[in-house]
Amino acid sequence: MLFLGNQPFLGLIASVAAIGLLIYVISTINWQALRRRPGTHHFFAGAVLIVTGLWLMHAGIKPGLHFHILGVTGMTLLMGWRLAILACGFILTGVYLLGKVSLEDLGVSLLFGCALPVFITWQFYLQVYRRMAHNPFVYILVAGFLNAGITQAAYALILSGWYVHMGLWDLNTVWEDLLRYLPLMMFPEGVVNGMFIAGMVSFHPRWLSTFDQDSYFGQS
Repeated sequence: MLFLGNQPFLGLIASVAAIGLLIYVISTINWQALRRRPGTHHFFAGAVLIVTGLWLMHAGIKPGLHFHILGVTGMTLLMGWRLAILACGFILTGVYLLGKVSLEDLGVSLLFGCALPVFITWQFYLQVYRRMAHNPFVYILVAGFLNAGITQAAYALILSGWYVHMGLWDLNTVWEDLLRYLPLMMFPEGVVNGMFIAGMVSFHPRWLSTFDQDSYFGQS
């Protein structure tokens, strides 16, 4: 969850952009395909509940300068970037109802705290799929574990740049309260997402929208 400070106009712009993004996502989701797979809503609801719990368990003192397991890599590899962003919308709604994020910060939290990590994860996955061997271990370790750690690092760096550029926190504060702890957070982010992906590949590979069994397991 991001912190805007006392900037209501910026919050309004972010909210309008976030609503526009959600409208686009909802209008371009292949709902017919989801209806043909009746168990999909269970995975979607489960992901929302689990990641909501992860986001509520954050560490930090100053507003906006805290760490939590993002979990977006697992969601994106499971359901694709559109449904992952939609799931993040539900997650943020739950976090807001529990009083952990203000109404003014919802828009910027969706854009920078949700859509941005999802986009980073998705682009990293596409590069892995196009450039590396189609092997289950590559999928789990690189597209899952490494992808999640890099996504956490990129998110924290962009977030830090945002705070410094907007004058919300100075560079020394951002370093002392956020960036110097980044290596400690990249590993658990990778482990949580990597273990989830490993479990799905092992027991429910057909539910992973980004995992092509014909390609990765050589099935005909």
